[in-house]
Amino acid sequence: MCGRDLEERSVNRGGLIHGHARDSGATDTYSTWENMVSRCHNPNNPYFQKYGGRGIEVCDRWRTFENFLADMGDRPSRLYSIDRVDYDSGYEPGN
Repeated sequence: MCGRDLEERSVNRGGLIHGHARDSGATDTYSTWENMVSRCHNPNNPYFQKYGGRGIEVCDRWRTFENFLADMGDRPSRLYSIDRVDYDSGYEPGN
């Protein structure tokens, strides 16, 4: 493996491409996204039954953090959380 391959793998692993997940800890925006995806798609998440277990999903576009960030922007502060307009529909633009 050449040096460039190692460098690219390190950048990808550290989340430096989008700048929201670093070895020192994820940003609030990244943590919000990560938790949203986990509770909807990870049966081992303690909140899965309230979300993914009852059919709430994250749309395909938002399964990629960069797309979620482009649509939603940075989380303004810890006083804000992500919510859905329609409680019985998934996380997607417009809901």
